[in-house]
Amino acid sequence: MDIVLTEDFFPQIGGAHLWLYETFRRWPSPVRLLTRRYDRSAEEVAAQAAFDRLDHGLLDIMRGDIVVGKIDLLAGSCRRRFWNVASEIKELAGCRPFTVHCLRAFPEGFAGLITKFRNPLRTHLITFAHGEEILVARSSGQLRRMASAVYRWSDVVIANSRSTEELVRDLVPSANLVCVHPGVDVDAYYCDPDEISRFRRQWEWPADTIIVTTIARMEPRKNQSVVIRAIADLRKQGFPLAYVCGGDGEEKQNLVDLAHLLNLEAWVKFPGRISEEEKVVTLNASDIYAMPSIHAGEMIEGFGIVFLEAGAAGIPSIAGNVGGQPEAVLDGKTGLIVDGKDVCQVADAIRSLASNAELRGQMAREVRKWALRHDWGLVSEAVSAAVTRATSRCSAQTA
Repeated sequence: MDIVLTEDFFPQIGGAHLWLYETFRRWPSPVRLLTRRYDRSAEEVAAQAAFDRLDHGLLDIMRGDIVVGKIDLLAGSCRRRFWNVASEIKELAGCRPFTVHCLRAFPEGFAGLITKFRNPLRTHLITFAHGEEILVARSSGQLRRMASAVYRWSDVVIANSRSTEELVRDLVPSANLVCVHPGVDVDAYYCDPDEISRFRRQWEWPADTIIVTTIARMEPRKNQSVVIRAIADLRKQGFPLAYVCGGDGEEKQNLVDLAHLLNLEAWVKFPGRISEEEKVVTLNASDIYAMPSIHAGEMIEGFGIVFLEAGAAGIPSIAGNVGGQPEAVLDGKTGLIVDGKDVCQVADAIRSLASNAELRGQMAREVRKWALRHDWGLVSEAVSAAVTRATSRCSAQTA
């Protein structure tokens, strides 16, 4: 039996949650996913109910009171929360052997570890690793010890990139690690050419405008500000560029203010948070995707699913040189890798793509092939194979 444990899930997700969802809704056998119940507002309750009513294949979504809250193992209330979540997992499994798949090392992985210690002969532990949580663990002695224990005792750790794999390896050299890149549903990114033309016209820019797009949470790590500065510099040189900066977050007002300061109000659009349907047509209507993410505090881009989504829409990307981005974007083939802290490098990359339609076309062909190699079906098969190898080996050792 397979149980997936994730505190956060639809309708509020990031790339890590999408990775789990797309993997396990294609799983070869039934899966129970245990997550939180969203009930802070009527809108949240309605969105949760609408999602849960959808067809999720063999994935059975179960919601409960599983949020641990602030992690402090010195506090009895925290220890009780972990114990209660472990009990929820055990109740779901009943008396059958089971495998618990945890979104990350903490808090989910630690609850999974408690479950394994309580039922060592019939529990397998699988932990997914994304990158930034490992950097967060390094900032706290307690979190570091928790993450180390989870990685050490996991039957296998599934890392989203070789970069993340190295971070786990630095923490626990003996961890059983497998790298599986996240994926994309390429078919979902097809868009009718007439719809693309209509969408471009609504931005009210001249037909020859080269449109650069970022769709991401507005936070320092995503580094949208350097794209705005680069476009301002290039427009002064006569390049017909415009920028669609989609998303929301704590940096939004700073980005709006920066566009105003650089006199780019007419050439930068801030559509806010956009739906999946809007994302598909926005990417198709764009010419370049740019998200040269940087290492900001403990935050890092572990991979970058959105680069594959841009590829499925047939546009090249400009990505940063930290974390797993160079694995998501093949430098010179499906896009360009730059130092996101260097506005000149970002501007040079945009200039190279904006001024060369033939290069963009060549990269468009390559990036679609690259996206197809990361089809979610193939990703799910790779994760399933890694889990099967690990659990079979562990079962044989305990037999």
